Amino acid sequence: MKFGPSLLVACLALPSLLGAETTAPDSNALRDRIVAHAKTVGPDDYAYTRTVRSEQVSSDKSKTNVIVERWDPTKTGAARWTLVSVDGRVATAEESKDYAKGLPKRRQTHYGRVAGYFEKPFTTTLDARGRTVLSFAALPKETVMVAGTDLSANATAEAIVNTSGAVPFFEEVRFRSTKPSRLKLVAKIEQFESVTRYRLMPDGKAAPSEFSSEMKGSMLGQEGSIRTRITYSDQRPTGK
Repeated sequence: MKFGPSLLVACLALPSLLGAETTAPDSNALRDRIVAHAKTVGPDDYAYTRTVRSEQVSSDKSKTNVIVERWDPTKTGAARWTLVSVDGRVATAEESKDYAKGLPKRRQTHYGRVAGYFEKPFTTTLDARGRTVLSFAALPKETVMVAGTDLSANATAEAIVNTSGAVPFFEEVRFRSTKPSRLKLVAKIEQFESVTRYRLMPDGKAAPSEFSSEMKGSMLGQEGSIRTRITYSDQRPTGK
């Protein structure tokens, strides 16, 4: 199964439901505080380099691609994104052209996006580490997007809260599909899971540090899977 490079930019996260349900009276207030903080974070707040590793497995074949790219919001237009390397080498002219072609449709990854994801009803649990977990059985439209297809109606979410500092934030955001979905008519996603981890920056705002996902399905009758891992480095505030 080969879904193409556009799947490398699929956004956000989730594994398992952990712990027992609690009735913490301040859970709504905690969620509202975190969402209010997330609304102060925008896509132009940080520049970063990210490494995208994707492994596609189909029948007895497997293919791994590694792309390194850089986001710099202090620049303008298409120059904000730079394709640094492909599989450890300089990108070819054709690869650079395809990369640039996909930029207008790219959804920029940043912590502020979570502000629009988690305003629906939720239940509260505690995980094995004692962290508060907010579980959402319903998500707004365009929360879970894969290659331009909205999987939100067939997905659930968990948001794990970090309250160790002065500013509580979602340390992990997890998404999981609940039933199969069609992708561009020719493909079927049987299972999708992802997790995005965030860390608090020195300026008090949160930024993504890692994303991983696994998707299983079929295309034209051929079954396969895609595993993606994205790591963020060289993060710096832009002062915007």
